Amino acid sequence: MKQLPHFFSSEELQSLADVLDEALLLLEGEGPVSVQYPLAETIQPSLFDQCIELCQQVEGREAEPIRSVHHLSCTGGTLIAKCLAAMPNVMVLNEVDPLSNMQFDPKEPRFSPTDMLALIRQGDNQVSGNLLIQLFVQNLELLRDELASTGKRLLLRDHSHSHFLTDREVAERSSVLSMVSGHFATYSIVTVRNPVDSFLSLASIGWKSFQPFTFNEYCTRYMRFLNSYESLPIFKYEDFVNEPALRMEQMCKALHLNFSEDFTETFDVFKFSGDSGRTGARIKPRARRTYDEAFLDEAKTSVSYQLLVSRLGYEAIC
Repeated sequence: MKQLPHFFSSEELQSLADVLDEALLLLEGEGPVSVQYPLAETIQPSLFDQCIELCQQVEGREAEPIRSVHHLSCTGGTLIAKCLAAMPNVMVLNEVDPLSNMQFDPKEPRFSPTDMLALIRQGDNQVSGNLLIQLFVQNLELLRDELASTGKRLLLRDHSHSHFLTDREVAERSSVLSMVSGHFATYSIVTVRNPVDSFLSLASIGWKSFQPFTFNEYCTRYMRFLNSYESLPIFKYEDFVNEPALRMEQMCKALHLNFSEDFTETFDVFKFSGDSGRTGARIKPRARRTYDEAFLDEAKTSVSYQLLVSRLGYEAIC
């Protein structure tokens, strides 16, 4: 007799034989069945059962989270976004904000055949922010799932300038992170730069998009930005340019991304909007732009500036 594979103990084999005998009696009309069947409790799950269990585990697995990085303009954000994009299997959506009004002019709408949100605004310039957010979230989910199916991860670079550095008042609306975290698991970070350097950079390139355009107002808005993302880990631009590999590895750890030290050789391949600063293929500190006595006097009297540098751990210039 051919020996059975060793899947069952002798007791289990005997129970199986009893079950088969009883089944044969039933088929021949000679029931009733009297043997008790311990098989359900004693026989190990079949390969089929194990496959079913594995499928159920896969179905119950949490969906891939969405990553995000948040910073104000002229704080080194484009450089950092490029370096994150150079990490393995990462796709960056650059300068994201579905509620931004910076490119929307109802009197002179721009050509935007691939921008669904812009097209909706052309059709109805009073469209609700809730609808724009819903469309944004649906697109994110589709993209996130498609990327996850090929082992890739989605990283959003927030265009915080649209929210905090435009108009006469900071808009009382949802932040990009609150839009995303309300529907997806998220890993997020904030990057900052010394407010003196970022403000001088804004002024030098003419990005005077908030009113009044003063250093004190800028620092007040910077604080509003930090308040909106206060639960997130903060990384300084100055630390990053001094120790790129170490700080980028720390950012990747916070974002749950795989780190590759080769990013210093490949980051400049990525071309993103917002690259407004002093560009170059090398990561290095930049000299501070010059400022006059009037700027220094304003810094001395700005309560917001003093609070901001204290909060971020920068040394005040006065």
